[in-house]
Parts: sequence; structure tokens; C-alpha cells
Amino acid sequence: MIIRQLVVIGSLLLAAVVLQTTVLSRLGLPGATPDLVVVTVVAVALALGPGPGALTGFLGGALLDIATPSDAIVGLASIVLVGVGLVVGVSLDRDEFNIWVTSLVAGAACGAAALATALLSAVLGSERIIWDVVPGVTLTTVLYGLILGRVMIPLVGLLSRRLVPEAYQD
Repeated sequence: MIIRQLVVIGSLLLAAVVLQTTVLSRLGLPGATPDLVVVTVVAVALALGPGPGALTGFLGGALLDIATPSDAIVGLASIVLVGVGLVVGVSLDRDEFNIWVTSLVAGAACGAAALATALLSAVLGSERIIWDVVPGVTLTTVLYGLILGRVMIPLVGLLSRRLVPEAYQD
């Protein structure tokens, strides 16, 4: 079971990071780049629970740190995404809510991740945060998260039910 979960998580994250850094970042959409990695973390946390959600957050943050050339604080994305995976996995039961509620959760998680990244960057001494831009970036990342959540959450749920069915047996 663990090996299959790791394969599913790794495949989803690799696809999400590649799509986010090569396709979504070049679309020229207003505001933030759609954050497919955060939505993937939310989808895994909803499908498999808080442990796999936190692991997905850690690995997703590490992949983003490796894949994107930036002068951001290394490990910050992992810290934020671990929190997202844990909070979503603990707070929500996968069978309790419909797709619209879980899409709202994905949007809220994207906004929370954007704000947490800005706040933690400032606390850790980064001077690259432009506070006038943060509200617009947060709003657009919430909207993009809503849209991506509508697609990714059912997709990850379907994949995890097919490839890791023992995670759904009570």
C-alpha cells in the first residue's frame, strides 16, 4: 500500500510541477501563476488523509525549490505545503463534502499558501515581498485554485481509488 501511495503521489507531483513551471507560468494570466502544486496537495490530503497530504506537501515544496530558479528561502514552500496538507487532511472527511465545497477548500488553501509564504518570507528577513501586490496575487491564486480544484480533486480521487483501493477500506 505504501509503495503504491508513493508512486501515485510522486507521479501526481511530478506532473503538477512540470505543468506549473512550463505551461501555467507561461500563459500570461493576470495576477499569480495558477498553483497546481497546492491544489494537488489538497487533492491528495482529501483522498488519502493528513499523513499522505503532509508528505505530498513536503515533496511538492522540495520539487518546487529544485525546479524553479529563484532566490526564495529554500524550504519555505515545503513548510507551507506541509501545513496545507495537514490542515486539509485533518479538517475534512473525503466523503462528507461535495465537489463545490472541496473546490472552495482548494481555493482557500491556495490563498492561505500565498499569504503564509509572504508572511514567513517577511519574518525570515526577505526583502523581496511587495506588500502592495500581495492582495491581488492572493485573490487571483484563490480564483485559479477554485478552477483547478474542480478538475484535480475528482481526478486525484479517481486515481487513488483505482490505484490504492485499500486506502478506502474501513
